[in-house]
Amino acid sequence: MAHSRRKEKLLVARTCLIASQILMENGSEMTRISDTVKYIADTYKPDLIDSYITSSLIIISIKDDEVAGDLPVALIENTSVKSINLNKVEAVNTLSRAYSNHEMNIRELNKALKRVRQANMTSAWQADIGGLVLSLSLTYFLTHDVLAACLAGGLGFLCMYWVDIFHQWLKRPFLGELLVSALITSVVQAIMLVMPLPLDNEIIIGALFPMLPGVQLTTALNDILDGNLISGPQRLLSALLLTFTMGLGSIMALTVWR
Repeated sequence: MAHSRRKEKLLVARTCLIASQILMENGSEMTRISDTVKYIADTYKPDLIDSYITSSLIIISIKDDEVAGDLPVALIENTSVKSINLNKVEAVNTLSRAYSNHEMNIRELNKALKRVRQANMTSAWQADIGGLVLSLSLTYFLTHDVLAACLAGGLGFLCMYWVDIFHQWLKRPFLGELLVSALITSVVQAIMLVMPLPLDNEIIIGALFPMLPGVQLTTALNDILDGNLISGPQRLLSALLLTFTMGLGSIMALTVWR
């Protein structure tokens, strides 16, 4: 019986770790991750789990003497933001809320979280359509030109695909965005030679807009305001570097063309 309870408490810790990984990998703020761990652990037993979470490291420790004995038991995982997928964040929130309301047990929660982590919650075509609509809307707002909006929208439609291809090929952060912004700027300048359009800078801005790290900036500011002075500035610097890299790539291409 005691052995069964120890295994179940270890399962609680592993479940908290999986929930933390999903939230971290999909761009959630630190406070939400810590609160989710607390809700899951306290629903099973108050003060069972302690956690330490940064933007690159998750530590889940068990404070129960029945499990740990004279030594602490800690689960450690290196992780980072891999994408911005708010569908997965919402799925974890829904599952943790269901567990807190005793609508499912810890084993069911563990299995459900594993399925969420492995699932692709947003298809590629949905992400591309979203980029198309976002890019088209901004460009039309800036230029009031339907042809320019469609051009920028089509380029924005391809942004995410090109970024993914360059990331897989280069295996370096930021270089994908640098090359994509330079490529988009070059495509716009080449089209302008054949089919002159007004406000070419606005067209480039509209095409690049889907790649801007707006969610990362918002999450970074939330972390800083919540007092997370390690993960917040780190995420803020990463978002600013990404924005700077996109601008640099576009400037480099414009310098060559002009």
